[in-house]
Formats: sequence, structure tokens, C-alpha cells
Amino acid sequence: MMRYWYYLFAATLLPMLCLTACSDDDDAYPSIVTELVDGLTNSRGEMEKILTDDDVYYSLTNPQSGLVPNAAYRCLCGYTADGVNATLYTLSGAYLLRDSTEVAVKDPLAIVSAWQTRRYINLHLSVKTQGGTQYFGYVTDSIVGRHAYLSLHHRQNGDPEAYSTDVYASLPLDSIPATTITLQNSYEFQR
Repeated sequence: MMRYWYYLFAATLLPMLCLTACSDDDDAYPSIVTELVDGLTNSRGEMEKILTDDDVYYSLTNPQSGLVPNAAYRCLCGYTADGVNATLYTLSGAYLLRDSTEVAVKDPLAIVSAWQTRRYINLHLSVKTQGGTQYFGYVTDSIVGRHAYLSLHHRQNGDPEAYSTDVYASLPLDSIPATTITLQNSYEFQR
């Protein structure tokens, strides 16, 4: 009886291994880069270029329309690049954090991760929402010499804390007059 199950198992497994080993799916999906970028619009309100945080410009093969003319949007996008051209596969907005010290509210949020590029401190945040509008910024808690101590401004704005959602935000380094930045007493960045 044991031999029967062994043969049945081998007869079932062998065709599945052959199917997966012979698959051409390696070429089916492009290698998509997902990162925070600046999306640049032309005079017609079409996002026709993106600028990466490594200062690389790409012209979009599929421009996005219906945006404010001659503007820069901070966004999280998934794209493939081919030379100087890029094709967008995903696009969502990201917050560009501004100094909100005068109106600061510190409603709860979680910092999932933070990383520094040449021009930004980028943040992956988790907030509770039910789909309403919330506001984000940063607060200058103090500046000691060339060291800035910052915290995040988050206004829940009456949006019920129903479920967690991911939010991406970028803090422009040129807006902070310091060479060292400590964020929320947990992250320290050097310029």
C-alpha cells in the first residue's frame, strides 16, 4: 500500500515540476523600480518628467494629465526605465512636509521607516483613518548650534481612527538650517 502512495505522489509531482521549470514567465513582468520622486508638469498640466532623488531625469512615455501646470508633485511611483525614458506603472501622491510649528498638533502616527537622500528625508508612516483628510508637517522643537531637533506634525482632523494605512512623506533638507537633524528623538541624519 505504501508503494502505491509513493507512485501516486511521484506521478503528481513530476508534471508540476516540469511545468514550472519550462515556464517563460521570467520575461512577462518588467523590473519595476518603486521610489519617491518629483513629478514635473508642463504648461498643459501634464506630468511629462520625473526627477529621482539621485538627480536623474526621466521623460515619461505615458504622461499623466489633469494636473496643475508648471508644478512639481512629490509622489511614490513604480516605473521602468530605458535610457532617458520611463514608463509609469503606479503613481500615488506623497506629502511634502513644511514647517508647521505655528499650528502644530501631534496626533498619533507611527514611523515605519525613514531614509535620507541628497535632497530629502523620506518617511513611510502608518496612520489610522476612515478615509478623511489629515494634515502633516514638521515642528522645529529646537536648534542647538547646527543641530536641529524636529518632530512630526500630524492633525487627525476628526477622521475616525478606524484602520491603518500607509502614507509617504518627504522633508526637504534645504528647508532646515542645520547640518544634523534629529527627528522624533529616534532618527539622526547628517548632511
